Amino acid sequence: MIKKNVLFIMMLFTAYSFLQAQTQKNIGNQIIKEEESVSSIVVQRGPYLQSGTSSSVIIKWRTNVATESFVHYGTSLKALSMSVTNTNLTTEHVVKLKELNSSTKYYFNIGNKMEILTESLLGDMYVITAPELGTDQFVRAWILGDPGTANTSQKKVRDAYYNYVAKDSANTDMMLFLGDNAYSTGKDEEYQEAFFDVYNEMFMKSVAWSCIGNHDGYSADSDSQSGPYYDIFTFPTEGEAGGVASGTEAYYAFDYANIHFIVLDSHHSNREIEAPMYNWALADMQNTTQDWVVALFHHPAYSKGSHDSDSEDRLIDMRENFMPMLEANGVDLILNGHSHSYERSYFLNGHHGLSNTFNTAEITNGGHTVGVTGHGDGKANGNGVYQKAKETTEGAVYITTGSAGQISGGDLNHQAMHVSLNSLGSCVMEIENDGKGGQNLNVKFVRETGEIDDYFSINKTGIVLDVDKVNPLSKLVERDSKSHLIAVNEMLHIEVAAERLKKVKFFNEVGKLIKKSKKEVINVSGLASGFYVVEIKTSKATYFKTLKIE
Repeated sequence: MIKKNVLFIMMLFTAYSFLQAQTQKNIGNQIIKEEESVSSIVVQRGPYLQSGTSSSVIIKWRTNVATESFVHYGTSLKALSMSVTNTNLTTEHVVKLKELNSSTKYYFNIGNKMEILTESLLGDMYVITAPELGTDQFVRAWILGDPGTANTSQKKVRDAYYNYVAKDSANTDMMLFLGDNAYSTGKDEEYQEAFFDVYNEMFMKSVAWSCIGNHDGYSADSDSQSGPYYDIFTFPTEGEAGGVASGTEAYYAFDYANIHFIVLDSHHSNREIEAPMYNWALADMQNTTQDWVVALFHHPAYSKGSHDSDSEDRLIDMRENFMPMLEANGVDLILNGHSHSYERSYFLNGHHGLSNTFNTAEITNGGHTVGVTGHGDGKANGNGVYQKAKETTEGAVYITTGSAGQISGGDLNHQAMHVSLNSLGSCVMEIENDGKGGQNLNVKFVRETGEIDDYFSINKTGIVLDVDKVNPLSKLVERDSKSHLIAVNEMLHIEVAAERLKKVKFFNEVGKLIKKSKKEVINVSGLASGFYVVEIKTSKATYFKTLKIE
């Protein structure tokens, strides 16, 4: 009995000693001692990335208890040797990392002066800074319209995209939200459930941008920039991310690589010509020198889904007031939500009236489509990709993609739309070298099933490419240029170092798919004389080269 009592007392003493013992925790390169092994401070939201540029990024998170804000970061996961600290106690943490190198991956963790609160031992918390302004390289954006339902449909759409990007090594450079991010009134608790809890994994490694939707606007105000929407997001107001300073987060601009993004408020702000938003947008469009221009706003210029652009005032205002100005200044792609469906236009210019006034003829013949392929499907393996030169302004594709969380039907018969689908999904925009001294802007509609139900390309010529910056292939048979292939005895040899070849496709000069293969040695004797673009997909990336058959 005495032995049992002694043993019991020793066990109690051991447990007490363990609880009182000081533990150690690495924070960056420091060793911090703690009196308690379990923290009472919990990260309730985030971290998430905002307003990324080539030299800076904002990291935000929320804690349940007011505490200091510490971020440790570095280019090696095992050596987070740099830090930014703010000793003010808060539950809403906002830390800006500055003087970063462009196109560089920085791992980070978050915490306070005593401990790390959130970290990833596998390296899944990081920011990749934007490229230098004007850089021509592969860019990928994930586009989500009206996602915030917090239901199974939203999560299926999310998972389909995650599966899509898991197939290659390219990163998601940005997330573009088209409004209505949290139903039904954009309250803070709705944002938590339908936004942060759903996309937390991607928020820790991809910068999120957004325009305001009508459901976000029910609890927010653009004039005072107040409410949950404006508390959650931090957008550039002084032109610090590129473009002309807007002075407001309701509408703003930013640059990424050689793309200019202009984000408008179609819900609250005055939509009249010569009103502040219009005048700012005009100045911004006239001053950008970027190769591509993409516009985002919630209410679509063209839709016959759950909303009708022929009869609703906000939609009419954006089409009649803003589209002539944006088109005159070279916009290439317009992204909208609001209607809970997917609708994608032909290659358009000058259609600012009702649906039944749309004319399929080419603009030189009094119609509203641009180029010989403008009234086609925009597909390399179909009617041919849409064509546009850098120095010309005419030609843009309009997409209403508001089905990232639900579908709501509608007539879906707008005359300017090539495709209209009552289907769940999100969009992926990918810009890449075409192998001929230009670039392709590719957009895919990825269903919740993983199927790609629509896709198209805009090819733009006259872009000066830096070959070394556009996904250079590790090793190919070379002639005079790294961007050219040569066939020997009618056989083309594809040699890839440290990568696994998956598929090779051959496109002719008008973008039509001519041949495809999975072999490293390909017989090209059946190809007619001329130039071809060769798309080479490996286990790591997709590359484009040119091939001349004589």
